[in-house]
Amino acid sequence: MNQPSGAPLQVVDRKTGSPAPGAESEAATDPLLAQALQTLRVPDLLLGHRIIMPGDEDALLPTERAGREQATLKVRRQSGAVRRVARELLEQLDLPGVELPRLPNGAPKWPAGIVGSLAHDKQVAVAAVMPSTGSSYIGIDVEPAEPLPPKVMEAISTPGEQRKYDPETLQGRALFCAKEAVYKAFNSKTGQRLGFQDVDIDLASGEAVLKDGGSMSVAVITSPRIVVLARYTE
Repeated sequence: MNQPSGAPLQVVDRKTGSPAPGAESEAATDPLLAQALQTLRVPDLLLGHRIIMPGDEDALLPTERAGREQATLKVRRQSGAVRRVARELLEQLDLPGVELPRLPNGAPKWPAGIVGSLAHDKQVAVAAVMPSTGSSYIGIDVEPAEPLPPKVMEAISTPGEQRKYDPETLQGRALFCAKEAVYKAFNSKTGQRLGFQDVDIDLASGEAVLKDGGSMSVAVITSPRIVVLARYTE
């Protein structure tokens, strides 16, 4: 299931489709990841990604920079990259130049009528947005296709998951990534937090069952990176 951690990202410029020269490219993407993300699409949902590059820290708009003055360059660069992706998606919904400051719980503040989710790992930023129906919530997460440390694996998996999955699946990041996406969707809906033991993931059926009896769908890609989209619809 896992891609070797040393597998290089293939970076291209979206405008030309040619290999990007490096940090000068303002639209660097991985075509393999772009193709894989298409499999997560549902009606009205927009998805995008970006390879995090030097200069992305300058994409943070004034309200997004507030409170980040002491943040490291890496953190500001990741935050700027993921918001660049989100703004490109929002422009497709005729919402140009939207600022996405952080709420007290750390989630981005979306414009009225929009639900969305942001995520990044060390190399890649992804975003998902869609018009709000008042009853749909989404969460997205991205992870490199690398195994988890054993102690982390034990902490995130429920007893039911440990019985259900083989060691390779448990140690892969799909389960971890799915739970992170579910937590984001749940927090968007309720403003509350979940623990790793509060969600049981069934990767085969694409369902996440919450401890309170609720459920939501999860869709997973595992190459060239692990990305999970969680959706809750009433």
